[in-house]
Amino acid sequence: MQPNFSQFSPHRILETLKSLRSNMPLRLMLCSLIVGLLAGYGALAFRLLIAEVQNFFYGFRSELVVTETVSLPWWQILITPVIGGLIIGVFLKFVVHRRRAHGVADVIEAVLINRGKMKLRDGIGSFLVSATSLGTGASGGREGPVVHFGAMLGSQIGQRLRLPSKYYTTLIGCGVASGVAASFNAPIAGMFFALEVVIGSFATQAVAPIVLASVIGTVVSRIHIGDFPAFIIPNYNIVSWWELPAFALLGITSAVVALLFIWSMGFAERTIDRFKIPEILRPASGGLALGLIALVFPQIIGVGYEATDSALKEEYDLTLLLSLIVVKTIATGITAGSRIGGGFFSPSLFVGAMTGGAFGIIAASVFPEISASHGLYAILGMTAVSASVLGAPISTILIVFELTGDYKISIAVMVTVGITTLITKQLINRSIFQVQLAMRNVDLSENTALRYLKFRQVRGIMDREFTEVPSQTSMLELREIISNTGHDKVVVFNPDDHSFIGRIEFADLKPHMFGDITHDPATAGELAIRNSPVVYPDSSLKQTLSLMTKTHLECLPVIDSATKTRLVGLLHYSDLLREYNEALLHMQNIEQGKKASEGSL
Repeated sequence: MQPNFSQFSPHRILETLKSLRSNMPLRLMLCSLIVGLLAGYGALAFRLLIAEVQNFFYGFRSELVVTETVSLPWWQILITPVIGGLIIGVFLKFVVHRRRAHGVADVIEAVLINRGKMKLRDGIGSFLVSATSLGTGASGGREGPVVHFGAMLGSQIGQRLRLPSKYYTTLIGCGVASGVAASFNAPIAGMFFALEVVIGSFATQAVAPIVLASVIGTVVSRIHIGDFPAFIIPNYNIVSWWELPAFALLGITSAVVALLFIWSMGFAERTIDRFKIPEILRPASGGLALGLIALVFPQIIGVGYEATDSALKEEYDLTLLLSLIVVKTIATGITAGSRIGGGFFSPSLFVGAMTGGAFGIIAASVFPEISASHGLYAILGMTAVSASVLGAPISTILIVFELTGDYKISIAVMVTVGITTLITKQLINRSIFQVQLAMRNVDLSENTALRYLKFRQVRGIMDREFTEVPSQTSMLELREIISNTGHDKVVVFNPDDHSFIGRIEFADLKPHMFGDITHDPATAGELAIRNSPVVYPDSSLKQTLSLMTKTHLECLPVIDSATKTRLVGLLHYSDLLREYNEALLHMQNIEQGKKASEGSL
């Protein structure tokens, strides 16, 4: 039988391509495959780059940092983070937007605030900065940079192919899922992390593209790295169900540790800010502090998987476990506060494993007959602390199961994680990423319209049409001015320096405008409303809306930001409410568009 080559004619191929352009669900699936492939190899490249940087500065590529650094001279351990910090400081100053390495919080901000648009320059810059920081001894994790890089790839694919912006979030989720799956060899957890943390919803029909991307990322990882969990641990079993109260108590303890961990990140940044260190030297100063800590506790260097693995295998005593909880938290805070770069997932696993291991040793000493080995408690603590820190209990449980390959302790894990998450939700109801965004004045608890208004300025809607009169203007002159202008927006200024004095309300002006005012002694300055709250052209509409709602004012003067005295406009409450209503309608249309696009998949 002769093959029919007519089906491969240029006309037939062109028709097929046209049909693909109009078939958005198929286009989205093809894009998710591309994003999954690129993000998977991006995660692999990030790991290899860390190893190469580490080899250049320390002389080894292995993740067994504690074992390898024993043979290094003390000065090399001390000075390497400083050199890395100097390189990063230069890079942050001249290359990366906002002068810090980007991570998961920036992805969430892009999804909720920037309509899924992320910049290529920030993605590549943060990728290089974080690889350099982790390779030179910073105390952070791989997941934040990998998530950001994968999300950036998804956003860029959507922008470059000129897809509708409502699909950017799905492609960002694909990049995140693939990056997490490739980084941890955990496809199910990669998918759930993208949905739970970044997209923030499981009720979406965009699951199929994200699942495909997560699978692609896992395949890339298993082809080049192998199919094995990150931690190879002994088989731990629950000795007695009487241990359930101990699991619950560990959940409470883990909640306290998670809260302190989250708080310490903000405290470290505020403390470092007080020293007024030049921005270009800030990472190097943090590197010096990390180098000093690493001289005594080399476990804090880098991702810390070897130390976490040692805690899971019961190789650390109680004193070292308790010490590492403190020093790792401090080291991670210094890394974040110095803007060196790195994520929070691996440090939270580290701190959680040490917490659980220490708790297990104490529990075994109190109730030796019914207590399991403290390695089991290390797994539970690792899961509970990271779940609360990341605000992702479901995906964290799955990640830990896939990292350890142990599903027999699922009941104990769920009890511990459930209690820890409940406590942290009640006390702060924020993950570490949401705390980071709050420090940047991005509050995810407010509605999307208010978040939109936060990034809009008064200058965009202020009224520039008004009449200025000197303070000594008489009522006769004022009536003549108003009759010629056709409006009642009158403001009074000081003729000496042209500074704003106040605004005249029409209700106050009306008694002077009718009848014989030839001998009226009142002046414009006497009628002006003084000491009124003012706003500036760069004031956010959200703050201004709050101010006008509290003061019940219908109009606010807008003062020049440079001079702080000269009036440049008036802001009317009606215009502000109109802008808020338009923002509500805009966000509602976006949500309806998302639902419609998801329903078509």
